[in-house]
This record gives sequence, C-alpha cells and structure tokens, in this order.
Amino acid sequence: MVEHNLTESNNQPEKLIGKTIEAIKVGDTFRVTESIRERDVLLYMGVTADSNPAYLQQTSESAGILPTEVVVPPIALMGVITRTVSMNFPGPGSRLVEMNINIIHSIPHNSIITFEFEVIRVEELKQFVTVHCIGKFTNSTDDERVLDAMLTVLPPEEHLRHDTETIDAGVFQRISGGDSIEY
Repeated sequence: MVEHNLTESNNQPEKLIGKTIEAIKVGDTFRVTESIRERDVLLYMGVTADSNPAYLQQTSESAGILPTEVVVPPIALMGVITRTVSMNFPGPGSRLVEMNINIIHSIPHNSIITFEFEVIRVEELKQFVTVHCIGKFTNSTDDERVLDAMLTVLPPEEHLRHDTETIDAGVFQRISGGDSIEY
C-alpha cells in the first residue's frame, strides 16, 4: 500500500480525492437521492438526440400516449449511476467498464429515486470492484424497488489531487430552475 503525504506551499496536507482499491472494502455503501424532472429528461434527450414520444410530455398525446405513460428514459437513470461512480463512489479517477441494468418498473417524470450503492466484490489482483445499485421510489410509502444494476468499476490507481484550478467542477453543476418548462 502506498502512503501519500503531499503538502502544498502553505504546509497544509493536500486534499486527495478518489478511493483507490486498497481503500475500498466489501460492504462499503453510498446513497444518493434524485428528483428526475422533465427538464432533466430534456437535457439527456438533447445529448442523445432521442425524441421518443414515450419520454416527452409535450409529444406524448399527439402520439397516442397517455400523460401517465410518459417515462424517464433509461439514459437519464444511467447518467445518475455513472455520475455517482465518477464523482463520489469510488470517485474521481474511477472508470465504469461494465453496467448491467434492469428497470423493474416504469419511472414517471417528477419521481424521487434513491440510488443505493454497495460494494459486493473487491478483486485486488485484477484491480476492479463490483458494485450493486438498487433504485427505489422514495416518494411512495413502501420504498418500491424500480431498478437493479451491477457495475464493474476500475478505481483510480492512486488518489488524485483536488486542484480547483485544473478541474472546475462548478462548471458541471446542475442548472437550477423551475419544475416546469414553458413551451
């Protein structure tokens, strides 16, 4: 195991980010709760150029789809999972190399989903970890499971320096705004 004890010019320890495989243990957990609104769906759909009326409230009726049948596209859910892996668990420097996802129930717009991540395998020789992710409705009374995913992740080989001049994470923050979009 390599010890990092880097210091900056002000003699304060430099903040290191991203968990290496040596720092990850079976049973480690992380949880994130997301509200997935139509504007979030529109952002993902703009990136993918997917205009499936089953995903868009403004086009669903003209396609014969009831407003209650409009669902969040899988890419939006996968985006939450990949962002969590790369930014939080294990964090910066990690690479998601495999994802198997099962969407158990349709997820309507404006759903609040809690994603629970748990490390179920650490393979130090091959330098990967297996993470199980469960998504549950948090705005229902029974915490109904809506997705199940298995992830293979390559954690960073060493901690990264948290250098705000190199990576300006503020540029990548979610756009704030209202819950509805005017058409």
